[in-house]
Amino acid sequence: MTPQDEPEQTRYIVTALRRGLSILTLFHRERRVISVPDIASELKLSRATAFRMAYTLERDGYLQRLPNSNAFQLGAKVLMLGFDYLQGTEVVSCGREAVYALRDRTGFSAHMCVRDGTEIVYVLSAASNHRLRGDISVGTRYPCHAVASGRALLFGMSKAELMALYQGVTMHAFSDQTPTTAAELFATIERERTQGYAANISGFVSGIVSLSAPVHDRDGSIVASINVSDSETVLKDLASVCDDVLTAAARVSAQLGWRG
Repeated sequence: MTPQDEPEQTRYIVTALRRGLSILTLFHRERRVISVPDIASELKLSRATAFRMAYTLERDGYLQRLPNSNAFQLGAKVLMLGFDYLQGTEVVSCGREAVYALRDRTGFSAHMCVRDGTEIVYVLSAASNHRLRGDISVGTRYPCHAVASGRALLFGMSKAELMALYQGVTMHAFSDQTPTTAAELFATIERERTQGYAANISGFVSGIVSLSAPVHDRDGSIVASINVSDSETVLKDLASVCDDVLTAAARVSAQLGWRG
């Protein structure tokens, strides 16, 4: 049971389905192959149960087994789900033109991110054309607390909501600028929220600067963030792109029905 589950709703949860989906979440960019013993260990399952679940996902196309092995990698069906999400989600559809226009107008890399718990996920990426750019692929995940896009996605949270979100979460430091407690993060967010955008200068990756603004839906909820980021050798003045980023985020928000 997750903290969000109301007691009366737990009877609707299919534990086996949840465990099967948990197998898919074990994969990431630095971990493309996972063995059955690893699945069993990390999800606290018996090896027989882990194998049956992986085998089922394999038969349905969500996993692919490596030859002569009990190790698996993600299958093509997971990729199709990702494409369907990117094509069918309203905020991504509305944001695509704005993100590429932002890149073309500023000359710097532009992106759109959404939040998944305490992480951001890149859903749109328009790389700049200069050779010093730092390419970020769609699907890349970073911790919200450490990056400008993540903090912009948290602008709508109260202190109590933020504390609940980060309860039991270890907040790693990536520089001396990184907030490492929920209280520090809220103080940073509160300061950035008043200016309407979040910014990093070598705060996550040395030499990379970023400025990000939130995107609102028709109800005013923050559903995405748009940013410009690039090497500080080419993006030397964040203030010069501030209005462009804010305008892009406002344009997408208006398309989603926000009238704020």
